[in-house]
Amino acid sequence: MENGITKRQSAILQGVAIWMMVYHHMYSFVVEYGSLLPFMQVETVQQIGWFCKLCVGIFAFVSGYGMFYVMGRQPGDRFWGRMLQEYRCVLERILKLYGKLWLVLLIYMGILFGILGLPFDPAQLPGNLTALNPTYNGAWWYVEQYAKMLLVLPLLDLLLTRFTQPGERKRKWIFFLALGLLGGGALLAGRLWLPGLWALAVAVKDGLRLSFLLIFVVGYLIARYSLWQRVDKALRRWGGWLPVCLSVILLGAVIALRVALATDAAYARLDFLFAPLFSYGVLTLLSQAPPLGALLAWWGKQSTYIWLVHGFLYGWLYYLIKPHVRLDIWVYLAVLLASAAVSLLLQALTDISGRLVRRRFRGGRKGGEKRGELPQ
Repeated sequence: MENGITKRQSAILQGVAIWMMVYHHMYSFVVEYGSLLPFMQVETVQQIGWFCKLCVGIFAFVSGYGMFYVMGRQPGDRFWGRMLQEYRCVLERILKLYGKLWLVLLIYMGILFGILGLPFDPAQLPGNLTALNPTYNGAWWYVEQYAKMLLVLPLLDLLLTRFTQPGERKRKWIFFLALGLLGGGALLAGRLWLPGLWALAVAVKDGLRLSFLLIFVVGYLIARYSLWQRVDKALRRWGGWLPVCLSVILLGAVIALRVALATDAAYARLDFLFAPLFSYGVLTLLSQAPPLGALLAWWGKQSTYIWLVHGFLYGWLYYLIKPHVRLDIWVYLAVLLASAAVSLLLQALTDISGRLVRRRFRGGRKGGEKRGELPQ
C-alpha cells in the first residue's frame, strides 16, 4: 500500500462494511438466536452486532479519504473559483446519492401503496425524500449525514489549501477570519442573550453527528498528508512480514477494545481511531489473499444499493427462513444475497437511464450544432 488506498481497496473496505452493516441491523437487538454452535448465544451475537456498527465509520473513513483526491482535481488558482468548483462537485455527488434513494423510494412506494394497497400517509413523504426523518427505512439516516459531511468538506479543504498568489491568500484568510468572527459572535450572543439562537447552535452540532464527521475528516487528513503511505513504508523497512504481524495485532486490539467499550448498539465515540486502524489491518491481511479481496470488492461495488434496500428484505426473509433452519447465519446470508440481487437490478436500471440521458444530451448538442448554435 505504498501508494495509499486504491479504488479497488476502497471497494474491498466497502464490501467488508456492508457485510458488517447487514449483521448489525439484523442482530444488534436480537432476543433469541437458534444456533448449532454452543458459543453463539444471544449475548455473543449482540456483541458482534454492536461491534459491526463500525461499518458506518469505515464508510465515512473511505469517503473522506477518497474525497481528498476528488478535491485535488479542482482548479486551485483562485480562492472563490475553487470554492465554487468544490461546492459544485460535492452537490453533484449528493444529488447522485439522493437519486439512488429516490429510485428505491419510488419502487418501495409503488409496491407498498400501489400493489399491496396499504394506506399512504402524505405527512411521512418529505421526511423520507430528504432522509431527515426516514420512517420507511431507518438505515437511510446516513444519506443526510453523508450530505452534511460533504457540505463541510470544501471549507476544510480551502483552509488547508496553499494558494500561490498573494491576493488569493489574503482573500482566503479574510474569509475564514470573517467566518470565525461571525460564528463566535453568534455563539456568544446565543449563550448570553438569545436562548433561541443557542438552542439552534446546539441543534446544528447534534445534527452534524460529530463522531462520524470526525471519522470523515480523519480519512481526508490521512490522505492529504500521505500518512498511510508513510506508515506502510516505515514498517516495510523492517521486512514484509512486519505489516502482516502488526495487522493481526491491530485487528485483535480494535475488536477487543471496541467490544469492551461499547455501551450500546449505537456506540461510535472512538471510531475515528478504530476505523483507520481496522481498515489498515483488513487491507494488509487481504493483500495476502487476492481472491477473497476480489470477492469483497464486488460486494463493495454493490454496497450503496444493498444499504438502501436491505432493511426492507431482512424482516420478511427472517420469518420466512427461520422456521426451517436452526443456524441463523443462513438467514443472514439469505438477506445478503437477496439484497445483492436487488442491487444488481437497480444498478442496471441506473445504467440504462444514465445511457439514455447521455445519448439524449449528445443528440441535442449535435442538433444544436447543426442549427448553428454554440455547444454548451
